Amino acid sequence: MLRPSNELVATAWLQAIPDLGAEAGTDLPKDLTAFVQATVVGGTPEMYLPVSRPVVQVDAWVATKGSAEPPWGRASHLASLVLAQAYETAQPLLTPGSPFSPVHVLSAYPLSEPRRIPSDEARFARVQFDLQLHWRVP
Repeated sequence: MLRPSNELVATAWLQAIPDLGAEAGTDLPKDLTAFVQATVVGGTPEMYLPVSRPVVQVDAWVATKGSAEPPWGRASHLASLVLAQAYETAQPLLTPGSPFSPVHVLSAYPLSEPRRIPSDEARFARVQFDLQLHWRVP
């Protein structure tokens, strides 16, 4: 089996959040209403153990069709659901899909507070923060 990339693990971790109420992935869909985007922006591999520690930029995107106002409250709520999962002590065993090995997320914790990203011409609400995952292949 293949070792999954940090992006695959981050996406699988987001998709495993109960009651997220949004799709999750690395590329924004064309028809966006609620979406959580994961982008690996750094990290430090463990020197002596096979543990990955990527830093993931999390963007919560929400749009309301026909509205001139971005739905900031909904985007903030979506980000808060992701943050709440980071504080769970029991992180799930993830299966990114064939042909990749399952992974165990040892911990997840925020590195920054959620912040608004203003000035979107399409009137999307976008709330962003950084999160670090610690994971390994069991």
